[in-house]
Amino acid sequence: MILITIFSLIIIFLLQFIYLVPENRYRISDQTQEIILEDYPELKEVSFMYSTDLLIEFYKKRDNLELEKINFRINDEVIGTIEINKNINDLENFGQTYTANNGKKVVIRKSYPLQKEFLRILGKNGEVYDSLEDGRFYIDIYIKDLKTNKTFVINRNNIFLEFESGGPKVFLPNI
Repeated sequence: MILITIFSLIIIFLLQFIYLVPENRYRISDQTQEIILEDYPELKEVSFMYSTDLLIEFYKKRDNLELEKINFRINDEVIGTIEINKNINDLENFGQTYTANNGKKVVIRKSYPLQKEFLRILGKNGEVYDSLEDGRFYIDIYIKDLKTNKTFVINRNNIFLEFESGGPKVFLPNI
């Protein structure tokens, strides 16, 4: 009986450090500085969340902007394109209104999920991702003003990717 109790406690202790990643996935850290577009001062931010979702934030509503496409580049070579062609207002709502550091109220927060596209372009098993050691990874976001028919590009140049394969993992805390 004591042996079973000790064995059970060891199993419970070990389960504290084991977790399951349900499927292969990418994570992104976007360290590019805040964008400033003189023609679109109501646009606060276009960046990536840790889960690879694209986040777009506005100070006031814009009906005439379309998320056109996103290019993935290694150095100067385009390795994949995501064609979106959706009005920004039609993207998924994300979070609540908040007040930015400059005192302006951010009223529109939209997101666009990209995890499947990261897996398609960079490899479901990290094949392309593994080759990034020798090159820099960039993402270009194309947004079109439907009133002027002008497309502007937002370059995200200071990003870091991490690939995590699905399956059981062991968490080892730093002591």
